[in-house]
Amino acid sequence: MKITKPLRLGLRYSSIQLNPLLPIQKTEESLTVLYHTKKVEINLGYACNAKCPFCYYYDSVITKSNENTLTTEQAKTQLKQAKILGIQEIEFTGGEVTLRKDLPELISYAKKELGFSIVCLITNGIRLSKRNYVASLVAAGVDDILFSIHGHDAITHDDLTKVPHSFDHILEAIDHAREFHLRVRTNTVVCKSNYMHLTEIMQLLIKKKVDNINFVMFNPVLQAKNIDIVKDVYVNYADAGREIIKAIKSCEDKLPHFNVRYIPFCFLPGYEQYVTNMDQMTFDPDEWDNFTSFLIRKGSLVTWLCLLLGILKIPYITFVAKYGFRAVCTAGLSRFYVIKDRIKTKSCKKCAYVNVCDYLYRHYHDIYGEADVKPILGKKVCNPAWVMNAAKIRKPGELPKMAHRTENEPQ
Repeated sequence: MKITKPLRLGLRYSSIQLNPLLPIQKTEESLTVLYHTKKVEINLGYACNAKCPFCYYYDSVITKSNENTLTTEQAKTQLKQAKILGIQEIEFTGGEVTLRKDLPELISYAKKELGFSIVCLITNGIRLSKRNYVASLVAAGVDDILFSIHGHDAITHDDLTKVPHSFDHILEAIDHAREFHLRVRTNTVVCKSNYMHLTEIMQLLIKKKVDNINFVMFNPVLQAKNIDIVKDVYVNYADAGREIIKAIKSCEDKLPHFNVRYIPFCFLPGYEQYVTNMDQMTFDPDEWDNFTSFLIRKGSLVTWLCLLLGILKIPYITFVAKYGFRAVCTAGLSRFYVIKDRIKTKSCKKCAYVNVCDYLYRHYHDIYGEADVKPILGKKVCNPAWVMNAAKIRKPGELPKMAHRTENEPQ
């Protein structure tokens, strides 16, 4: 199948960036049928067999804390809550979920007893290098696996995970997942150790025929705020953006679905359709419904307080209201995260994407400042997903056709 080349949406010019297609926003909106995501995470606990320095739960992993580890019954209770709240898809996450002996039981409970359409898990792939273990998860009902791969070779990846041979393990795991016809997605955290090799990483993943590639800019939240670690991990957005664009250009005709998370639009000029930040996630079926996930984890009082603060700050409230109350709630929680952790610079306020952008993390601003922020000029965008590839990939509750595979391969 021929892959259509992406539109070129931005042109860099001096200290600003011009976007000639922004004035025809209504035309772009009409081309995209948006769906509010109906997936939530079930975080089973922070225990992990790797020690990635950018982990959200780094302190708990290092100290081997059992903090927030769910029992089997607690996990099942959260699954039932999600079902009652109208969720269609579940993503088990941690920590490392494959350390749980009850993972097949929980997958089966979600898929076969509660009837969730799609059951996913996020993993470093170490245990999934064992084919028999993958087979047990398939028998339980798993549909989709999101692998965390952070290097183009063993030296880079193993150094980040602190686990010898973890690179070999994850490549074996990806092969097993594809053998069982599972949907295969990948996360790559873009950091100082790997950003110069993003092209090689992308080429490797295309060769492995994965269905979805996510580049995730390091984001210092939860326990990933240790300033010493942040300085060692954080890469300048301008430098990372150039390497991401180089990777896209090198693989453009072969790209499966691809996105970049947690980077301001202005650092990917001409490639804005690949940006998927907090505001875009409301309409990305592979991302979580932040409102429902937060409600299940934190309870109603905290959720509604945070939600109210977020809703009051949604710049595109009129647009999102068209998709119903739940879409407003999800967008409200997403916007709460933005106002809590980010800084909107003076340059941001001039940008066409000011209403739908994540801006700069406070920790990032402390390290790199805002000199590289160059606004994209044009009509203000009020549809957070109007150029977003992720909004077009599939409907919630339905797996997409694995279009990049050959006709002879089973789906």
